[in-house]
Amino acid sequence: MLRLFAALAAFALLAFAGCGTTDDSSSGGSTGSGESGAKSESDGCGFKATDDCTPHVGADGKVRVDAIVWNLESARTTNTIGEQQYGLGAKADGVFVVVKLKATSKKDESATLSDNVIKLEVNGNTYDPDSDGSIAAIGAGDEPFFLETLNPDSTEKGTVVFDVPKKVLNDKPELRFGELGFGDTHAYIALPQI
Repeated sequence: MLRLFAALAAFALLAFAGCGTTDDSSSGGSTGSGESGAKSESDGCGFKATDDCTPHVGADGKVRVDAIVWNLESARTTNTIGEQQYGLGAKADGVFVVVKLKATSKKDESATLSDNVIKLEVNGNTYDPDSDGSIAAIGAGDEPFFLETLNPDSTEKGTVVFDVPKKVLNDKPELRFGELGFGDTHAYIALPQI
């Protein structure tokens, strides 16, 4: 009887240890490149960025950073933005990546959004939003996240423009969303094939 109990305890311990190993490898095994853009769940730690979790989701997914939930509405490329004839537009050094985003506040107070919490990351290289492209986008009727106030339980939409070398578009670029303050938690949404 004692042997049966010991065998059952050992089996339960092995089964428990095996489950823990599987969970650890699934959350740490992927680099979160968002390979196809169709991945809607993160790498095993949910969609909320924490000190222990850096979500990587596909283009149709959502992430939560600093009580703001981000969704990618659309992404496109263009060589120019705005009216070029009268000097009111901008021409990309490489190619403009224009993304339209939706931000929903889960905060209990107003927050000021700016495009500096959003970056484009490709193979460890980080690209900041392009100010010339953003200004031209305003002239073209888009509304970039520029000191936009996001009230509690509200949603705002905005455009962010990046100027990147065209070749990086083949390397699975991801949008990186950081905290509104000085924290370093962040999350990623993969760009679709553009």
